[in-house]
Amino acid sequence: MKLKSLLKNFSYTILSNFISLAISTSVVLIVPKFINIEQYGYLQLYIFYTTYAGVLHFGWLDGIYLRFGGARYDELDTNLLYSQFVQLFVFQVLLATIMISASILESSDQKFFILVASVCAMILINLRQFCLYILQDTARIKEYAIVTSLGRVIYFSMVILFLLLGLKCFQWLILADLLGRTISLLYSLYTCKEIVCKSINSFHWDFHETVLNLSVGVKLLMANFASSLIIGIVRYGIQFRWGVKTFGKVSLTLNISNLLMTFISAVSLVLYPALRRMNTARLRDVYVAIREVLIFSMLVGLILYYPVSWLLPMWLPKYKDALVYMALLFPMCVYSSKFSMLVATFMKAYRFERDLLKVNIVSLVSSVIITAINVFILRNLTMTMISIVVVLWIQSSIGELVLGRRIHLRLFHKLLPETIIVMAFMVLNSFLPSLFAMFVYIVVLLLFLITNYQNIKAGVHVLSEQ
Repeated sequence: MKLKSLLKNFSYTILSNFISLAISTSVVLIVPKFINIEQYGYLQLYIFYTTYAGVLHFGWLDGIYLRFGGARYDELDTNLLYSQFVQLFVFQVLLATIMISASILESSDQKFFILVASVCAMILINLRQFCLYILQDTARIKEYAIVTSLGRVIYFSMVILFLLLGLKCFQWLILADLLGRTISLLYSLYTCKEIVCKSINSFHWDFHETVLNLSVGVKLLMANFASSLIIGIVRYGIQFRWGVKTFGKVSLTLNISNLLMTFISAVSLVLYPALRRMNTARLRDVYVAIREVLIFSMLVGLILYYPVSWLLPMWLPKYKDALVYMALLFPMCVYSSKFSMLVATFMKAYRFERDLLKVNIVSLVSSVIITAINVFILRNLTMTMISIVVVLWIQSSIGELVLGRRIHLRLFHKLLPETIIVMAFMVLNSFLPSLFAMFVYIVVLLLFLITNYQNIKAGVHVLSEQ
């Protein structure tokens, strides 16, 4: 894998994601402090909608991502990709026109604004994603990192400016997001100018290539969409049953619990093109090594819950009632990380996207059933919060077992101790004083380290040899 090259790429993505993490943390902590709960709920509704904007290319971009993973940038067929970019742009504009026309039926002015803004974000997101996939596939990680961090920096700067000017309604914050995405898109086009900035004479309608990309990418798209809906279904159930204010409070807690995922995304980003260029025979050993190091790191990372749980209620007292759920939600980062970095990344490297789709559909069905029971029958918000971790556990566990079966690895015995530790964390922090719970959890972690020391050490050794 060329460890030196990987570490260099990691440094770019970690720096980029650290910037994103700092900005996300600041926005999560600052915005709720200065706008009321209802306004924050509408902002979260926009963010919720834009989460799914990336599926509205219907697998087109995912096909490009899978087919060109591991390629060299200077070896790409630029005329072919330019034609695909122009066709994608035309399609997105037509789709946006239809969606905005349909949004006129929305009676609420606030939700109409959110729907129109989400449609605009869709165009910006998918055109930029075309360039990002090209950069990721060809391991141009430095440019990828700049593109992704630039938009966040612009967004954060505009949010602070608007708040200082007293513009505290959610519409201004959404405009800040759109401006950041626009500037980020323009820079991404510059980084891929050899592909997207060509003479119109280079363009030709190529529906065969489009169909090929769609047929390859639709399984990955559906898998990713199903994966995003797993938590999305629960969040929609909360908004439906308990309203926008509760939705905003819960979203804050989810955002805080997801902050650890920022660094995992950085590693996954660099891993994919490296794995695609690697000899397939080596992938199995690398998977085992990464798994040992990742699981222990994420379990240690749960300790961050304690300083966060002490400081946050003092900073955001009006969200104090929602922050009590953080003890239940914080472990979601363990299962999200394991699925994102291990299961999904390696299944894409092996081209097991059909298996990835099956795993996510089963997980989605589980989410729908559990959410329906909690929202419509039990009507219990606490159980609904717990269900988020449960469905992510189902997704990561089934995914690992399926992948393990395909690459001849026995992983069932690994799942039990990890599950016990996560359950212990949730129970300890729900019923015991914080300091005592932290002490007991650290003892549990030390016992896990003692019993798994040789496996973790072997994992580090394997990775250092790559």
